[in-house]
Amino acid sequence: MPKGALCRRLRNLKQSYRVAPRRIAGGFHLGKRRMPIEKKKNLLVPLNNPRGPSLWVRIVIAILRPPLLVLGFVFGNLYELCFGWLDKRIARQNEQRFAEDVRTHLALLFSEHGAKVIPNEGVPFPPSFDGAYVTVAVGNLRLRFVRGRGDFSVKVASAFAPNDWEDFQLVADGIGQWDTSKSRPGYYTLETFEPVLRSRLERLQEGLSKDRFETTLNNAAKIYNDSVQEYAATLRQSGVIPKLY
Repeated sequence: MPKGALCRRLRNLKQSYRVAPRRIAGGFHLGKRRMPIEKKKNLLVPLNNPRGPSLWVRIVIAILRPPLLVLGFVFGNLYELCFGWLDKRIARQNEQRFAEDVRTHLALLFSEHGAKVIPNEGVPFPPSFDGAYVTVAVGNLRLRFVRGRGDFSVKVASAFAPNDWEDFQLVADGIGQWDTSKSRPGYYTLETFEPVLRSRLERLQEGLSKDRFETTLNNAAKIYNDSVQEYAATLRQSGVIPKLY
């Protein structure tokens, strides 16, 4: 075989064995492994109750627990059969009303940034009590608004890791300091969230971009874990030994 033809054949062989792009968290990385996201720590605080239940209490619990579990299973399934359709209907209505409220109070996302309400994934349906979820896609961001029993919270994820949700305030703290010209909001509602989001939207888009979302989420987890460690240290000083896991 001529030398030139042999070289061309070897080059073609190398190209055929190149590493194919791998799909990772909604995007494609060519031969690049995704950085592991740091896990958030949990804190278990003991009740410090030196006395356990008496023998008779343990016997009563052992006798009553099996039939109560069976009754709970039976009545739970009966309720689902008779009223499950009604719970789902009410849940859909709550979700639609919540989505309209989000569009009203956060109009800047839809009018200025082309945001869209997308299906909720990975959340229970119907949610407990009067809860409702609304997920919004805007650029590199996924914002999940949660409302129920008078509470309101916001979680954020990257379009390149749509299953890695994190608390909005933790992510904003990890990207940069809150506006020092105003008091830091320790609590916000849907009605007061628009100015909080407006001043941070651009930096959030950068921090959760394809090249930076892993670092941003790790910084948020580190801030959370540091606060848990500080609280655990305070408990130890008071004589309570918590368990971290």
